Amino acid sequence: MIRVLLVDDEPLVLIGMRSMLDWAALGYELAGTARNGGEALEKIRELHPDIVVSDIRMPVLDGLQLAARVHEQYGGLPVFIMLTSYEEFDYVRRSMGLGAVDYLIKMDLTAENLTEALARARDAVEKEKALRRPGPNQSGSLESYRERFFIQLYSGAFPNESKIRSHCEELGLTLDAAAYTAVIASIRNKDLSPEQQGALSAGITRMAADVLPKYLRCQVTGMDLRHFNVLLLLDGSPGWEDALVPVLQKANEILYKYFSTTLWWAVGAPTAALHHIPDSQKSAFSALPLLSEKDPIVFYRDEARTPLDHRACIVAEVQDYIRKNPSKKLSLNDVAAVFNFSPGYLSQLFSQNGETSFVEFVTETRIAAAKELMASTDLKIYEISEMMGFESAFYFSKVFKKIEGVSPRTYLRKLRGDSEAKEADDAKETAAKEEPADAD
Repeated sequence: MIRVLLVDDEPLVLIGMRSMLDWAALGYELAGTARNGGEALEKIRELHPDIVVSDIRMPVLDGLQLAARVHEQYGGLPVFIMLTSYEEFDYVRRSMGLGAVDYLIKMDLTAENLTEALARARDAVEKEKALRRPGPNQSGSLESYRERFFIQLYSGAFPNESKIRSHCEELGLTLDAAAYTAVIASIRNKDLSPEQQGALSAGITRMAADVLPKYLRCQVTGMDLRHFNVLLLLDGSPGWEDALVPVLQKANEILYKYFSTTLWWAVGAPTAALHHIPDSQKSAFSALPLLSEKDPIVFYRDEARTPLDHRACIVAEVQDYIRKNPSKKLSLNDVAAVFNFSPGYLSQLFSQNGETSFVEFVTETRIAAAKELMASTDLKIYEISEMMGFESAFYFSKVFKKIEGVSPRTYLRKLRGDSEAKEADDAKETAAKEEPADAD
């Protein structure tokens, strides 16, 4: 059981936190309480808690001084959740460098956000204990780090080829090939709840990751609830397109047998360099509007060959503009003005030649950009929400959960290396009840 120490110089706050949760039912043991930083330091030496929930402003030692002392003496454990009566972000930022994994505003403290903060702290505790535990059994974390690597690879986060290969070596990935092509698989099914769609998408992606490598060299990774990525490792032979089609058709047959769901495939342009894989994925995005029930497999072409191709290329150009500017004002009127179209015409183009409406595409693009920031930075959720132009962190969380099936906090926990068992617990928690108001 995870041991928790509560530290605050206000007795009512301590009483409130103790009575706010059914600690034992959530898997925590309240190891004790302390009224100031000096007393807390002694309790930490005596009780060895895993998590310390501590006020920042306290007598004897404040929360930052306490965290600094503990971090110096004990390293990564215990982890801290900081409490403050007002949003002093300078203090908060400093605390994050001293072993704190989260902070909570006292006036906004609820059972829900305290539970969320404790869950994140528990993740950090489990990771730290796993690192200290002898033995190489880190497969769950390794898969999470590989997923994070591919998110960064597709987003163009690596500056050069050598940096990519260095990460591949660390993660045990072999990506040596004569050429590379990004393929986007589009999952075609009727509307489901986010939880149902998440389960379906996860199952299809996992099976595709099992099936496709039997026929060709590739890496399969998730993208969102409706798509996943396939990175093809090509040998340079000119007939690769003809060889790929029957493989994708076979995969469709297998996956439809199990999930009764159709897949469409947009194949990007090949590239000889790992650091140009983002360009290949962009070309695959450009091919997405050409997919249809009649043409479920489409290869990117530089030039339009039919009027339909021309309209799809216009949509692809607009989509590319939106992807490159996720934080700008992207209303239908604003984007239409950039391309000298009427708003009605642009909306019609998207409806007839794209997978989603204009508004849906803008929203999904912003969420995709937010996921890239989560994978490549340590920004807080509210900071990412502001950068992506959402009106509030609450609304961002609500939209994120609708698209991804989980809250931003849960997604971050999975991204940063949770074990398979923890992921299963999170899935159960999400399916049961998880409101989107868990943003920072």
